[in-house]
Amino acid sequence: MEIKKIGVVGCGLMGSGIAQVYAQAGYETIVREPTQELLDQGLERIASFLDKGVEKGKMTQLKRNETWARLRGTTSLADFADCDLVIEAIFEDLKAKQDLFAELDKICKPETIFASNTSSLLIANMASATRRPERVAGLHFFYPSVINQLLEVVVTGETSPDVADLLMELSRLVGKIPIKVKDAPGFAVNRFFVPWLNEATRMLDEGVASIPTIDQAATEAFSIGMGPFALMNATGIPIAYHSSSSLARDLGPFYEPVSYTHLTLPTIYSV
Repeated sequence: MEIKKIGVVGCGLMGSGIAQVYAQAGYETIVREPTQELLDQGLERIASFLDKGVEKGKMTQLKRNETWARLRGTTSLADFADCDLVIEAIFEDLKAKQDLFAELDKICKPETIFASNTSSLLIANMASATRRPERVAGLHFFYPSVINQLLEVVVTGETSPDVADLLMELSRLVGKIPIKVKDAPGFAVNRFFVPWLNEATRMLDEGVASIPTIDQAATEAFSIGMGPFALMNATGIPIAYHSSSSLARDLGPFYEPVSYTHLTLPTIYSV
């Protein structure tokens, strides 16, 4: 099977970046939000990111225009009927994802591959809502999805080896460094990454150090661009909390989220 057209359900912080990744790599890409207002916001986010790329000399105006021309927005799932791959990037709620895949299962052609960008839910539980569990996998992008090269290709016990191989190859073609991982709590990366966020919060709650100090220590010690709080500030505190809670539910109390008392403000600090 050849992947030619890709659909992305959700044009928020992650979905918009995922859609841009495929359009920028040369694939016809359609992205969906349930309302025109949300769709316009998502498309504007992509346009702004592309424009900044031109301003910084990371892409030419021609490349920017070609990428934009491959993107199309919609508010209707029916427009995904002829997609070869559909990636969901909606909020972290299992029932919502199952309902989405069940609906897509009726709309899309039988050979369409479904993938989820979930960071904390089991792919098998989503695949069970479809009649094609062998064609369901995870594509776990990391923020910012346009820039971060790491990509987890998550396979369940029912995912076809051909589908897994195809997604690995596609991921390489769009400039990612894919790793194939088993469908398990936290997959590979979040199993140790989420406790890192949790421990940073514990240090804050215990008064060990301030947010800027913890972030600076992390960026300098690990040679990374964003510390734990800067990352939670960008991606959303509820995501970190939900990931910790999910791991605790599946793996035990070690992963229980600590108090997020200090993180209840809309913005931790400007990044």
